[in-house]
Amino acid sequence: MNETHPSRGRYQVAGVIESSVGRGWRGISAELRSHDPGEIAGYEPLLTEIGVSIRGDTVVTRHAHGIRQRIVTRPGTMGIVPVGVREDFAHVSNFADEIVHIYLAVDSFAALTKRMSRNFGPGALRYDAGFEDPLIFGVALALVGELRDETSCGDLLAETLADTLAMRLLNKYSTWSGGPYQVVRKAKALAARRLKRVLSYIEENLTREITIDQLASVASLSRFHFSRMFKAATGRSPSSFIGMQRLELAKSLLADGGTIAEVADACRFSSASNFVRAFRRTAGVTPAQYRSQREQ
Repeated sequence: MNETHPSRGRYQVAGVIESSVGRGWRGISAELRSHDPGEIAGYEPLLTEIGVSIRGDTVVTRHAHGIRQRIVTRPGTMGIVPVGVREDFAHVSNFADEIVHIYLAVDSFAALTKRMSRNFGPGALRYDAGFEDPLIFGVALALVGELRDETSCGDLLAETLADTLAMRLLNKYSTWSGGPYQVVRKAKALAARRLKRVLSYIEENLTREITIDQLASVASLSRFHFSRMFKAATGRSPSSFIGMQRLELAKSLLADGGTIAEVADACRFSSASNFVRAFRRTAGVTPAQYRSQREQ
């Protein structure tokens, strides 16, 4: 679990609207923030940074490796600062309402690049900005949604989105020729025997951390094949399916007299308040109201 954020030291803390710090995300982190007009200090990221405009319009000018870019932003406009690329400076012309900064660890690219017998490092991705990509924008919106309204499987969702984002970046914004990994359009459903093993594992570990790698290992599949085959078999993504299971667990624990804090912890929420909001959003009532209804 990250205690500090990759952007510390470059961006003003005051601009943070939402952050993944303390959420237990793996391989990916994110901050939704505003930006005041002015210059942003240069830096060389240890992680690949993708900035996506969510709300508001501004003009960003930036410079790296002799490349100067002027980007007129609107919702959906994005830019990449690859790991190891020293960005000399960035300048924001006027107040930017909401930009989500997404940070991908090198490990997020490892499985994909291993299939190509290549090493991911400086120079693998282009220093690029001012473009729109519906798939990446969808990933950004999903991450922002999780930042604003935490779910019991936010870490699993973020992990899955990290895979999607890494694949997209390598397929479309790599300096290498050709696509590194092609996904078949329609995935086969997970075989019944494998699905049974996975469902048993989920049931036994609902109150513990569950990762895509763990589930894929139980199914004897790669992480990239597993998620799509699981959804083809169940109609839900792993994060959505486990989220529903944890909601039922929460109801059971509440009915048995568990406190809000105890249930929130058992269902993998970072705080009791986030659990209350998520429970109300999915169940239509607060945990206290649900327990009261059960006691009538």
